[in-house]
Amino acid sequence: MSVALSTLKPELRMELTNVPEPVLDAAILRVVRQFYWESEIERYTYDNGLDITATDRALPVPTPGTDIPTDTIVKRIDRVLFSSSGSDWDTEVEFKTRDELDRINVNWRTETGSTPRYWTYDNSGAAVVSPVPDTTVTTGVLIRAVVAYVFTAVTSTIPDLHYYEFEETLKNGVKAQLLAQPGKDWSDPQGSTFFAQLFGAGIVKAKSRAESDWGQPKDTMAYGGL
Repeated sequence: MSVALSTLKPELRMELTNVPEPVLDAAILRVVRQFYWESEIERYTYDNGLDITATDRALPVPTPGTDIPTDTIVKRIDRVLFSSSGSDWDTEVEFKTRDELDRINVNWRTETGSTPRYWTYDNSGAAVVSPVPDTTVTTGVLIRAVVAYVFTAVTSTIPDLHYYEFEETLKNGVKAQLLAQPGKDWSDPQGSTFFAQLFGAGIVKAKSRAESDWGQPKDTMAYGGL
């Protein structure tokens, strides 16, 4: 179930009577993007297993609308499952920093093998595995990630559980942003500060809820098909 972002507007309109509709819509979109980016409340397991190519260290990039929901981007990887058979992912592979991998094996960037033991981020920020799989595996990786919404219209929807728990947080964020705009009929710097504090507290609560439900992103992945 989901709720359209436009559902926020009637009550906001009662308090922000002079704000033009496009300005209100833009503020709602900015606040929702900020809320999901900072709270990391949305963890999503890709809808599809992605192919991993032999001799290619990089994990494949998901396609919004196909592998992850439309209007979302991956902020960070939470966990990756890998299988030589395309299913039955059950063996943990440990995350290591590049410095840690250098101390374990200076040749980790070029090593190949049937079972990845570690994964890390390369200099460009891409997630890579070591050893590199020595054969191509169709639908070989299944990824769970922290995703953030990047909506472009208030007709877009968010999960109903998020909406009803954090409705006031989102409204507070919208009011904080709009009241901070200088030289407007609705300008209110003091009010903006007040609502910004409430919005920040709501994000902290959402982040705490996410970590309670999912744990902190582990920067680990699992590999099957030994």
